[in-house]
Amino acid sequence: MKKNLIALAVAAAVLVPGAAFAADSDTSSKVFLPENSQDTGPILYGFAQITGSQQFGTPGNEGLIFGAHRIRLGVKGTAVPGVTYNFQYKWDGAWMSGGSLDKANSSFPGVSGESGVQDAEINFGFIPEVQLKVGKFRVPVGMERTQFGGDDLWFIQRSMNQSLGADRSAGAMFHSPDVMNTGIYYSLGIFDNHSLDGNNAFTLFGNGNPTGIANVGVPFVSKTAQTSVGGVLTQGSGRYLFAGMVGYKLNPLLNIELSGARADALNAGPGLANSITAWNVGARGGMMGLKYMGEYSHVTSYQGVGGLNANDWYVALAANLHEMTLTPDWLDIEPAVRFERFNWNYNGQAQYLNNTTLGINYSVNPDNPYAARIQLNYVIPTQGAAFRTAYAEGNTGAVPTNGYIYNTMVLQFQAGF
Repeated sequence: MKKNLIALAVAAAVLVPGAAFAADSDTSSKVFLPENSQDTGPILYGFAQITGSQQFGTPGNEGLIFGAHRIRLGVKGTAVPGVTYNFQYKWDGAWMSGGSLDKANSSFPGVSGESGVQDAEINFGFIPEVQLKVGKFRVPVGMERTQFGGDDLWFIQRSMNQSLGADRSAGAMFHSPDVMNTGIYYSLGIFDNHSLDGNNAFTLFGNGNPTGIANVGVPFVSKTAQTSVGGVLTQGSGRYLFAGMVGYKLNPLLNIELSGARADALNAGPGLANSITAWNVGARGGMMGLKYMGEYSHVTSYQGVGGLNANDWYVALAANLHEMTLTPDWLDIEPAVRFERFNWNYNGQAQYLNNTTLGINYSVNPDNPYAARIQLNYVIPTQGAAFRTAYAEGNTGAVPTNGYIYNTMVLQFQAGF
């Protein structure tokens, strides 16, 4: 019998008092203020999303999942002319009701997510063409990951290529958003080889912990101890992640980008890789409400396994009917569609998972579209048998992040300031 999956999701958001403006959730890849600006700030910003889904027609314990998807609160500003800062705290999956995790252990009424510092960065922009950013922020790999914040995504979930990138880490990076007004931008940085955010190519699996503390439960990883002198940790992993990005913007029609990263593993053992390399090429653009985006991502040593590769590609289209003057001011809706294919090798055989995502976005105020927004997505997977087998065998790491393996409908509400 064909398995069907319908998902129902309702979301509510949090409004925080203060001077309201459209949420700028992911400021890590952006220059906040011109280099000649006066001292400003601090500016408080944030947003909240609560999302749920329900899955039917599966043999497992999947059911209604309802909870806080993303909650972010941050502060940013200019310390002195040319020096800006950004600090953002996160609550991802802050609370979740139902779902297979809840039913697996009835003593827990809900499932808690993770919280912590999302971004903590200082940017020295005295020379616009050679700016220096230090702290914890996004590693410059991937167009969707670096150019879209959680509040302005076209779809509720990022693409599956999130598993093949680097996400955030601690490091230093030279960059410029526009070199001498040519439309060319670049980033070049060095980071600890371990991603501070999970579910990506540079998390665990022999990479080592950024503070040098032993990776508990990870095989073949050198267990190094950390020393604290006056409250300062003095021993790192001894390995680094090098990452770079170059792009060209011809607004609004075309933005193309090439990026990549490489990290050495920390004394990886049998079966694990000595290094991990990831690269990404992407393009986006649009005009008069029509938008497009596409990316191709590739990683060697997928899941940290030597000789195991994975790749992902997707294309996405969106049409803002209000910007196209097809709807009145009070009806700002945006249909969107994305087709994506994730390729991986499972048990020595090439496997792939296709996801087609149909979506529609509605903004309450067209002039401030991310302050209050509703999103509805329906995800249609095909060729997912190998990934369902991996789940059944307990190898959940084989399934890419955001890789829905059953038909899923999701509804999300969002508010930000």
